[in-house]
Amino acid sequence: MTVSLQQEKPSDQSTATMTTTTTLPMRYNGPAKDGDWANYRDTITSLYLDQNKSLKEVMRIMREEYYFFATEKMYKIRFNKWGLHKKLRAHQVAELLVQRGKRAAVGKTSVSFVHGRKIDSDRLNTYLRRVSPARCKELEAILAGRIEVSGAQKRSIEDIICRTPSPEPREPEPPAVPRRLDAPDGLRLPEECMQIVHSYVGGAFDASLWQRTPDKELVFPRRGKTWLDPVSSARQLFVNGFQDQGFHMVKITFDDYGEVMSRQDPSLLVETCLALGALLQSGPGLAESLLNYSFGLSRIVFGPRHPLHLLFARLRNANPAEINKFIGLVMQSYLQALLLNSQLKPTYLATLYRAMLNSDFIEVETAQRCMKDLLDDLEAASVSSSSPESADSSGTSSNSPSSGSSSSSADPLQKDIEMLRYHVSWLLNLHNKPTEAAAAAQTLVETRGKDPRLARFSCYNMLRTLRTSHAVGTEEAIDMLYRSLDICEEEFGRSDNATVTLLATLQAYLRRAGYVDEADSVRKDFEIRWDEVVDGMAKMSA
Repeated sequence: MTVSLQQEKPSDQSTATMTTTTTLPMRYNGPAKDGDWANYRDTITSLYLDQNKSLKEVMRIMREEYYFFATEKMYKIRFNKWGLHKKLRAHQVAELLVQRGKRAAVGKTSVSFVHGRKIDSDRLNTYLRRVSPARCKELEAILAGRIEVSGAQKRSIEDIICRTPSPEPREPEPPAVPRRLDAPDGLRLPEECMQIVHSYVGGAFDASLWQRTPDKELVFPRRGKTWLDPVSSARQLFVNGFQDQGFHMVKITFDDYGEVMSRQDPSLLVETCLALGALLQSGPGLAESLLNYSFGLSRIVFGPRHPLHLLFARLRNANPAEINKFIGLVMQSYLQALLLNSQLKPTYLATLYRAMLNSDFIEVETAQRCMKDLLDDLEAASVSSSSPESADSSGTSSNSPSSGSSSSSADPLQKDIEMLRYHVSWLLNLHNKPTEAAAAAQTLVETRGKDPRLARFSCYNMLRTLRTSHAVGTEEAIDMLYRSLDICEEEFGRSDNATVTLLATLQAYLRRAGYVDEADSVRKDFEIRWDEVVDGMAKMSA
């Protein structure tokens, strides 16, 4: 850089000036040395972070006001050494998550500081929401201990502080009006819920509460029927005007929930969230009732400081307009935490993503990306397992008699791939289309006797979307329901939740079409089977 130096002549020629040009500024003593950096570290930090000035502005101020000279590259090297960055780094976010999670797990609220600069909840939440897939993987690896932070990163982490917020001072006048109102615990920003979830999952694995196979796949204990089936049925019963039966089904759900919570298997939190999603769509107050019940029951079963009780407390006090977003964040955090410690079946994940989308817990783009990634991984695994190199490495040729076992073991993988392809195809071509229910009914027909999982999923999806499939006329809907009823009776039994719920929906459409006698006949059949459903559930509970 060049500057002009003006030298004054004697007073008798004071109006005359002589200008010379040099390539060095005034008082230039050479580039900054280590001691200079140490002396001006606080000043540089204040300019760059506290006053939020750009690097070029910092360089100019330090040069002109402090005669401190360094190149942009020198500043960047020093910033890396100090761990001084305006944008949060993955290792810093990981440390913030760990510290805040530990505090949240014991019911403490937190305020965080990085290099003395307050990191508010909005900023941390924005980072987690916008982080790139590559950076997300780095963050997960750091949290899982697969990546060790460097020396400079460790020094940066040492400057991170999480503590309890200080009481907010009040204005002297008027004394009754505070400077600002702090939100209650239940309305604090969503990352508190996310930290509690990570603490819960980490504690469950540390205490060996949940089991994993040798290849780290998470084990879900087998149960006769999930308690979510009655919730799904209750939603359809309410939609079709069977209020008493719907409330009875909800009561059965609540009664079974105590046993589900006491087992505390890995599906507890996910199923609770999905039940909330179904009840939110069934009518006002039902989801609130389940949250209140979960809150009270978790205090009895686990105690007031257990992460699940703390989580339910926050969800219970959340703004009703934002409850879907909160639950979506909880479920995504839960799945991320599980994947840090274990493997999950791709079909299980795909079903969850689809259920989350149905309840408006996630965006369509998120579900598309997740399902495509899962399908790509499964197809790559299929190619790998069928490659000649795979056969040669095991010492077994494709023509050997023992190769039949390899073929049979590949069948479940192919079924999983077909199910993922169905989910992806539905998401790309059928979701929110006016013919979605008809497509689901067709899938139910095509999977008859082949895949009970997909058949049940298709049945419930048809029931869920029938009211919004505007291109499906009443007569067509009645035909679909009759065909689906035959399949469900054959696949699941005459007193299964899905079968009986089909009857409730069928009688509603028959009545709408003016087939009153036929509707009355179907309703009587429904009431007979309903008694069988209630008796069957009572026997299972006993």
